[in-house]
Amino acid sequence: MTFAGAAAIVRAVTDATPILEEIRRAYAAVGITLDSPATYGTYYRLLCAGCGRMVGNVGDRLLPGMAQDLVAGQFDLYAAGLLGCGCGHQRERARALDATRASAARARYGG
Repeated sequence: MTFAGAAAIVRAVTDATPILEEIRRAYAAVGITLDSPATYGTYYRLLCAGCGRMVGNVGDRLLPGMAQDLVAGQFDLYAAGLLGCGCGHQRERARALDATRASAARARYGG
């Protein structure tokens, strides 16, 4: 088996873990996708679902429920355009999720 083949198997097994699925769902709500592992299957790149740009990293050592809490706690920053991609995709996703809260966040933070 080649190194690339072994890496693909490891990635497939790692990507199937419940915490990664939870992370994927949490970030998908604000228009961010989880990319392939950045370092040895511990950190994953976060990509804008709108344009594909990298917007950050996340580790897979979160406890159950932490990913959802993290994204929910950052909602206002995504809504104001202070967190996420410069293309505005996360800002628009936040508005689609909760227009009232997104509008209040933009007024509060100047976004």
